[in-house]
Amino acid sequence: MRVYSDLSVNDDDLEEFQEIIGFKFKDKSYLIQALLHGSLFSGDKEKLSAFRKVNGLENKDYEKLEYLGDSVLGLIIAEHAFHDNSINEYARSKGLTIEGVATKIRTVLASNESLKPVARKIKLSRFVLSEEHVNIDGKLSDIMEALIGAIYVDEGGDNISGNSETKGNYSAAKDFVYRFFDIDSALERIAGSNPKGMIQELFHQNGLGNPCYRVLEENGPDHEKQFTVGLFLKDKLLAIGSGKSKSNAEKAAAELHLKHLKDKTSETSDVE
Repeated sequence: MRVYSDLSVNDDDLEEFQEIIGFKFKDKSYLIQALLHGSLFSGDKEKLSAFRKVNGLENKDYEKLEYLGDSVLGLIIAEHAFHDNSINEYARSKGLTIEGVATKIRTVLASNESLKPVARKIKLSRFVLSEEHVNIDGKLSDIMEALIGAIYVDEGGDNISGNSETKGNYSAAKDFVYRFFDIDSALERIAGSNPKGMIQELFHQNGLGNPCYRVLEENGPDHEKQFTVGLFLKDKLLAIGSGKSKSNAEKAAAELHLKHLKDKTSETSDVE
């Protein structure tokens, strides 16, 4: 994002970004605030203070909007979980609470792994107000949440993504999240995102106790170790997995056992 010598922000850049995200701000100071990183002007406090004054900004950077946006994102996800019957069915089939499944969905969707692809999709790094030499990759997820917060507080902003009925505040923030986050696939993603957790749930549901992972083999030099781990039910070996860390090897073993169980279920269904 370009800044003029009088410290105002380039209008063309602001317009381009609003087109990308599908939301036109009534008060552009919220958008500028959400995109403001503390490294701008090499952190010169006096110049940053003047920049905030020229652009009508309330806070020193994006962080307060990030806090708000995190809460708004959580509410959007919670509302989605409340209305999605498939989540109720999943929780019931796994012997879990709705609250527990909804929390997992929020963790998946609001994680850095989910926020970063969205940041890339909207070309966020191009528009963040920061010094060019500063690596802001680690902050893009936070600035994503600040953007959601900015959309939420901008009264009267217009949705330009095709839904003319959505204006300002929560409905616009919700539309933004549904447009850029793969919220409908969240249930599928939590089902496959934590195979070790799924194994533990299965063991507990069937009264089998806790799964046990044991290192069977450890090869290679210290900087390039390869671990082989076994998943055990008491002394019975269920599956073996390998990886460059114990954790990865345990995950591979859990995934393999889940595959065995799925294949076994499919075979039983075919026979019936």
